[in-house]
Amino acid sequence: MTEKALITIEKLDVAVLFTGDGMDRILKGIETKAMAHVPDVSTEQGRRDIASMAFKVARSKTLIVDMIDGKIEDHKKKVNEGNGFKKIARDFLDDLKSLVRLPLDEWDEKQAEIEAEEARKQKEIIDARIAGLAKFNVHMPFFDVAAMADDVFDITLVNARLAYADEQKRLTDEEAARKAEAERLEKVRQEQEIMAENLRKAQREIEAEKKAFEDEKKAEQERREREAFEKQTAENARIKAEKDAKEKADREIAEKVEAEKRTKAEAERQEALKPDKEKLFALAQFLQEGIFYPVTQASDAIAMVEDVAVQVQMIASELLKNIEEL
Repeated sequence: MTEKALITIEKLDVAVLFTGDGMDRILKGIETKAMAHVPDVSTEQGRRDIASMAFKVARSKTLIVDMIDGKIEDHKKKVNEGNGFKKIARDFLDDLKSLVRLPLDEWDEKQAEIEAEEARKQKEIIDARIAGLAKFNVHMPFFDVAAMADDVFDITLVNARLAYADEQKRLTDEEAARKAEAERLEKVRQEQEIMAENLRKAQREIEAEKKAFEDEKKAEQERREREAFEKQTAENARIKAEKDAKEKADREIAEKVEAEKRTKAEAERQEALKPDKEKLFALAQFLQEGIFYPVTQASDAIAMVEDVAVQVQMIASELLKNIEEL
């Protein structure tokens, strides 16, 4: 039977264990056996042996601790001392276990690093495969690509490349067709623009000719109207001149007749007033002579005034009579 500890519980003497250097000697004995083992991590059996030795150290710790725990009730007076020894044994054997297991732990750590590096390399390979497929518009989950065997991935990559090439050709052909159609439409558009421009040019020419014809027609109409107006104006001026001349001649004749009438009437009036003139002349002469004639008596002055008054009254009567006859 394989030993599960480096000590035998039957051989442990509690009295020796709790006395002097008894614990040290037991622990040293366990250490001697543990360190006598030569670790070999290069083989599976060697790694199992290291793990087994570490387990035996741990098991030895358990045996000592359990034995001490079992005897504590019988040694209540040495509880504190027993606990101290227990701690010593636990700490020492834990350190010994770590020391014994150190080669395996180092190997495990190195293996973890190796496995991590291998995993990183595998991830890089898978990422590269995913990127390679993505270049041809094939997108697959990481674990699906990781589960592919190399030959399956190669076939998948070839198929993706062929499908991508076909798709690119289809797109190229469609782009060429689209470009050709766009060029055709552009050519048609340009031709339509040229036709539209020619049509607009022709329409402008027609409109210009139409306008020129209408302008000429309008100018001719205006010329005719102007000539007719000028002719009518001249005719109206001639008629008016003749009318004015006739009216002037009639007016001059009428004025001449009227002047002759006025001259005759004035002559007749002058002739009718002639006696009054003579009387007025006589009166004026009388007054002049009277004014400068020396008056010596008041009676002479009164007589002179009375004569003047009579003469004036006679002249006034004649004037009134002549005025009524006018």
